[in-house]
Amino acid sequence: MSDARPTDKSTLQRHLSEAWTQLQNVLDSFSEEQMTQRKDRAGWTVKDHLGHLIDWEAGIIAMLKRQPRYAAMGLTSEIMRTKSEDEQNEILRGQYAEQSLSQVRATLRQTHGELEAIIQTLSEADLLKGYSYYQPDAPSTDSGDPILRWVVGNSGGHYLEHLP
Repeated sequence: MSDARPTDKSTLQRHLSEAWTQLQNVLDSFSEEQMTQRKDRAGWTVKDHLGHLIDWEAGIIAMLKRQPRYAAMGLTSEIMRTKSEDEQNEILRGQYAEQSLSQVRATLRQTHGELEAIIQTLSEADLLKGYSYYQPDAPSTDSGDPILRWVVGNSGGHYLEHLP
């Protein structure tokens, strides 16, 4: 996979496809037991990490629809304002605890498909707009970066971040 950071729609789509394929290849190399029983240093299973990816990608989908990210992720605006990202992630971690690994993987596939579909509907210019265009009422400050970077950081780039 190319290390170049996507700067346009076609590169973004290629990046997402390559990162998704890489994630699926890694997941397919694990047994169910490895994904549900073994834990990393933080106490998270692979299944926990997959739920985490679902939540953050769902937030990006909502953002691109100009809907509140936090609600799509299962968080409240108060949690977003008062909790650190690590604390938010611990809250999110429990959302998929009762689901089977196959259910979590199916939800991840569905969420990824939704993201691909919404990106398909956006123009190049849409992907170059800033965060505040998509989240005008969000409590955070807009860095001025194109939304395309937010998409990468919460989808394909996020997959790769969790592979180790």
